Amino acid sequence: MRTLSWDDIEDILAGATILGCGGGGELAEGREQMRRAYDAGHQVRLVAADELSAEALVSCPYGVGAMLVGDEAAYGGRPFADEHPGVLAVRALAEHLGSDFAALICGELGGTSIADAFYPAAMLGLPIVDADPVGRAVPELEHSLFYVHGVPIAPQAVVNEIGDTVLITRVADDLRAEALVRALSMASRNLVWVADHARAWGELRGAAVLGSIGASLAVGAAWRQARAGGADVPSAVAAAAHGAVVFRGRLESQVTADADGFTVGDTRIAGRGDDDGAAYRIWFKNENLMAWRDDVPDVMCPDLICVLDEATGAVVTNPFATGGAGVAVVGLPAPPQWRTAKGIATLGPRHFGFDVEFVPLEERVSARTGS
Repeated sequence: MRTLSWDDIEDILAGATILGCGGGGELAEGREQMRRAYDAGHQVRLVAADELSAEALVSCPYGVGAMLVGDEAAYGGRPFADEHPGVLAVRALAEHLGSDFAALICGELGGTSIADAFYPAAMLGLPIVDADPVGRAVPELEHSLFYVHGVPIAPQAVVNEIGDTVLITRVADDLRAEALVRALSMASRNLVWVADHARAWGELRGAAVLGSIGASLAVGAAWRQARAGGADVPSAVAAAAHGAVVFRGRLESQVTADADGFTVGDTRIAGRGDDDGAAYRIWFKNENLMAWRDDVPDVMCPDLICVLDEATGAVVTNPFATGGAGVAVVGLPAPPQWRTAKGIATLGPRHFGFDVEFVPLEERVSARTGS
């Protein structure tokens, strides 16, 4: 078990923001949340998959909502809860089960998503497992390898900012859980926190992406070092995560809309340099999920589509892209568990309504470059 220094936290948050594929929350928000915990004398301990006993009870805390939060008027002037809703959700689930948790596991990767698990872990004195059930950020609850492997999601504790707490003791499946939790989110200015998948680690381990927190740290460190050393940040990130820079250009526009509790839209980029004359389009539902080069499908979910500012190296998150900025699109391969038939059916193009056959990133890159 390793106690994470503040420098470790910063690298993990940065790497997870990149792996968040434009979603998973803002790096600044995750950093601010974790800064409060560390300034108060709390720290995060990271436990490797092999260090945790198969009998250890683990829970998965995370946030659910759109990228744009609604007005506080939705709460009618009621005061916010004294404790963070993520802490309240973990505590409510433990009380329902009548058993304390031995560790927590992140629900996904992302600048805020990591903090949504790290913060309650720090405040409750619980370690975080070096794993998660996604290996990126995703928009819907069923977009989880726990679902792909048939691990039940219920019971669930759902808490909003004013402390309203709902316990879902039974649910038909993860798709129904998505519908129910999304409805609670929409009634809570597009933001609730959840704790679920309360299972023995032996039941969760085979469905998790092991080492994903360590991978986030490595990507974040490469990002930081490239920025400090004046190196090409997109290339450094691609190398650290075994991917490729697939497009460079000028960000022309980003059109967004709120749809059923999600932030949905398109990012359009005009090519320059080696990509001069080409056009790139990215469709997102909270996270970047589909990309086209000159209207031909390019990188596609479940593979990762990440956008970085070429001048500053900053991660471009949805829906905050700035027109005119020079950007690079980095494609990264999804964890191999997502490239199974059920994984692609769950998080592939057709799930989102695109009649496109999934083609792995490396095949698209090879076809274009001839390598």
